[in-house]
Amino acid sequence: MPYYAFAITLLLLAAAVSQAEDRCSADPHWQDGQALAPEFDLLSWNIQKAGSARWAEDLQALAEGVELTLLQEASLQAGIPSLLPERLTAVFAPGFKTNTMNTGVMTLGVAAPTTHCSYSALEPWLGTPKAASVSTYALSGRDDRLLAVNLHAINFSLGLGSLRRQLQPLIAQLADHEGPALAAGDFNTWSAARQSLVDTLMASQGLSRVEFIEDLRSKPFGRPLDHVYLRGLTAERAEVVAVESSDHNPIRLRLAVSP
Repeated sequence: MPYYAFAITLLLLAAAVSQAEDRCSADPHWQDGQALAPEFDLLSWNIQKAGSARWAEDLQALAEGVELTLLQEASLQAGIPSLLPERLTAVFAPGFKTNTMNTGVMTLGVAAPTTHCSYSALEPWLGTPKAASVSTYALSGRDDRLLAVNLHAINFSLGLGSLRRQLQPLIAQLADHEGPALAAGDFNTWSAARQSLVDTLMASQGLSRVEFIEDLRSKPFGRPLDHVYLRGLTAERAEVVAVESSDHNPIRLRLAVSP
């Protein structure tokens, strides 16, 4: 098969797989009265498939008192919800899969989400899926809801087209949502161009990037890969915690919904 035909076939396959994995639904676990408080702690962490020593102990310590946890490269087989200090409702968007492991992005909250969407996009060269999710949560004492994007971004690509396509449905969800919103995860912003694209798309929907006074985020190419973007929320506290149980250091924040 000529190279160009093979390349077109791969692109069509990637599009088909991505579309097949994209789905949204009302969450069956949500019940009226379940809501996040207007002030809550957030944890975002790429846990490297729960494959390193002490990851469970670190996660348990980091998640103590946290109302909303966003994990990337989370393994279904690791039994993450049962390890956490509080009983949390977990939703999962599948990404990379082998015969023995299913990994993706997992969002866990003290309240079940009212809706949940899963998205998948393929790495252009490797063909491995990267996952993203969008969940909405009721807020105590408010009519609006919180939208939370959990992202593990495409990494190995030439140019910005694949990353832009992966972000498009997430940006569309942010555009349709009128309440407070956050986007967190592993954005794989290892170049100035990738960082600029993410910042621009987030800013187009009113989301600003959180900065850290002591920035211990993982920077394999001199640029941080992990971020949190906020709209209608204030970061009252923001910290990065150094760990040895993953190649990414987790981010923990105290957030307050703006009046």
